[in-house]
Amino acid sequence: MAIKPKPNDNTVTLPPENEGPLQFRNNPEVQKRLDAYKVANAGDVEYYTRVVREAPERARDMLLYKDMQRHETDMRLIEKQLPQAKAFYNAQPQEVKSRIDQRLEGVQPYYKDKAFVGEVLREMNRQNRQMLTGPKPGMAMSAG
Repeated sequence: MAIKPKPNDNTVTLPPENEGPLQFRNNPEVQKRLDAYKVANAGDVEYYTRVVREAPERARDMLLYKDMQRHETDMRLIEKQLPQAKAFYNAQPQEVKSRIDQRLEGVQPYYKDKAFVGEVLREMNRQNRQMLTGPKPGMAMSAG
């Protein structure tokens, strides 16, 4: 079963129930490390197995909480980078600003600052590459 691409709009749709069971990819190297971790932490394995069986909503919230913590950690860094990103953005000509704005269309407001900093960094890298690969001033190509 192929992975379906995400729709471009901001709506979230769940697959129909009659689509069949979920299918997961398996990485043998990761599975080997995970199995060793399970052996070393048998109590945790038992606890999480019980939570999934007896309180699936709580298990879902635990997984989402870990994702939320990762997002909040990322956002602490983004908050430090945001003033410099805004200064760079404001110093750019209108065509660069519109290119960045176009890439940010459709981004959910929750992720807007993170996406903005990412696009500004991409634009900075693009401009740096142009400076490094462009011809040096005063250098002429020989015609012979």
